[in-house]
Amino acid sequence: MQFYRLFRLDVLISLLFITMLAGCGSQPGPEQPGTVKRSAPQQNQYGNSSVQELIARANRSDGNTAQQLRIRAAELSLANGDISQARSILDVVGEPAGEPSRALAFVHAQLQILSDDPVGALRWLNQIRSGPGDPLTTDEQLRLGDLKAEAYRANRSYLASARERIFFNSLLTEDQKQDNHEKIFSTLLSLPARTLQTQAEKAVTSDLRGWLSLAAMTRRFQNDPVQQLNALENWKKLWSSHPAISHLPASLQLLSQVVSDQPESIALFLPLEGNLSVFGRAIRDGILSAHFQADGHTRIKLYDTSSNDILTLLASARADGAELAIGPLDRDKVTELASQPSLPIPVLALNRSIDGSANPDLYQFGLAPEDEIHQVATQASKEGHHNALVIYPAGDWGNRNFATFRQQWEADGGIIIDSAEYTNQRDYSDLVKNLLNVDASEQRAAELRRIIGERFEFTPRRRQDIDFIFLLANASQARGINPTLAFFYAEDIPVYATSSVYEYSDSKIESIDLNGIRFCDIPWKLGEPDTTQALVEQYWPAAKSQLAPFFALGVDAYRLYPRLQQLRRIPGERVFGSTGILQLQSGNVISRQLIWGQIRNGEVTAIPTVVEAGR
Repeated sequence: MQFYRLFRLDVLISLLFITMLAGCGSQPGPEQPGTVKRSAPQQNQYGNSSVQELIARANRSDGNTAQQLRIRAAELSLANGDISQARSILDVVGEPAGEPSRALAFVHAQLQILSDDPVGALRWLNQIRSGPGDPLTTDEQLRLGDLKAEAYRANRSYLASARERIFFNSLLTEDQKQDNHEKIFSTLLSLPARTLQTQAEKAVTSDLRGWLSLAAMTRRFQNDPVQQLNALENWKKLWSSHPAISHLPASLQLLSQVVSDQPESIALFLPLEGNLSVFGRAIRDGILSAHFQADGHTRIKLYDTSSNDILTLLASARADGAELAIGPLDRDKVTELASQPSLPIPVLALNRSIDGSANPDLYQFGLAPEDEIHQVATQASKEGHHNALVIYPAGDWGNRNFATFRQQWEADGGIIIDSAEYTNQRDYSDLVKNLLNVDASEQRAAELRRIIGERFEFTPRRRQDIDFIFLLANASQARGINPTLAFFYAEDIPVYATSSVYEYSDSKIESIDLNGIRFCDIPWKLGEPDTTQALVEQYWPAAKSQLAPFFALGVDAYRLYPRLQQLRRIPGERVFGSTGILQLQSGNVISRQLIWGQIRNGEVTAIPTVVEAGR
């Protein structure tokens, strides 16, 4: 659940930021008409008391004093990342008879955000009132605004989240504004360029309009740093008094250096013969299409890795003037590069090392199936599921991916109720009946008929301890298994899968047997095509077949290399690619966040999910 953990860490950091706002704010001065009062940080009332000390004091107190001590203990528990402890403490506090205190509403909202219930968080926050006799202090305004922004973002209301941050931005110190600007920008980048531009035209305030225009420009030219830099300079001239000018997002501050440091010569290491050649050619065509679509001036030279030693090729490429290499695709060759103490030029590999080894000069990017497995586990957990049934194919692919899922799911507290492997059979009835315990139900009915000696109507029942089914299968296999699940009374159990279940070129009739399946896949297959994708699919029909992910990988590899510096220097920086939302993890591994879809009536419908903000 890699992305889920990133999101949870991001939220915890934000909540710590909220509690620090009071202590970092500007010092109080003479009150002006209409201004809000400032209060001392709440934690100062309790010194450095631990959670246990606060609870002990609460148990010796009564009334409002006991409640305030427990609320503070719950806040401290959340700051320590102990959600269950905070929930237990608040259970003792209980529900308020009337309007909750602000402190109680705040801590409940924090708990709901960390429990993936943004709607519940907003419900608590909307109960916080400010009146003429009891106005919100500046610290409370900041805390309320930050929590609302987090809740809106978790609920995919990205514009509302950014609007909240823009609203309280003027109350922050100069140091705090930089962090808030990063969050405003990152949140808005979760929206498509077209939506950003439309909203900018509708925006009422100039601050919001400027932010939306900046984000729209960034998304529009995300695949061309040179055009993006020119557009940024034009934006600066037009919005010279905008708050973002003095605290420009870090990725845009680096943009001029990104442009100046682009390599003039690139080596492509791809297999053009042998078993991997069909994939190598698809990647090559994707790279060259993106290159010519961007009117790139970088020189590109192709090296065949089919039978040549990768270290020899790398030395030859360096001697030929290459400043960067894209490839290889073969995992053995990537592993060999990762094992070297250093490399003569940076390498953007198109796979990951077998043993997890890393090299500071090597970036590992590819279509790693574990990215999808982690996201299935994350999505199922976020939707409240706990008990899984797994169906997977016999062989290395099925065993490896099932093991990855088991490790992730059980590490996060999930339970695998049952599992079964299958072969490429035509009839899955026996497999499914056994897994769902339908055969046991039929046997009990037969035994009862034998005992009483009478015939009676009987409807078999399936087992009731399954929350969801994780189906590892290709489209052909899933077309046999999914209807069988429905036939044996499992039509109400959610079925999750990876991208292998959906063929980009399948017709509505071919997909009808996949109805109900939820799966994660690349934006190339589920999103709106950009001009490069449309061009590739026009000239290479294979780009809409099983090779689609490899064409997309080539396009992303070309678009990614200029952004490596931004990804490396800015924690949580994202690139919105054709293979997913790309982020740099430890060991220079580039992970992908995919799109979720569900098949309904033979057609794929996008399932909105939270775009994990990196910061």
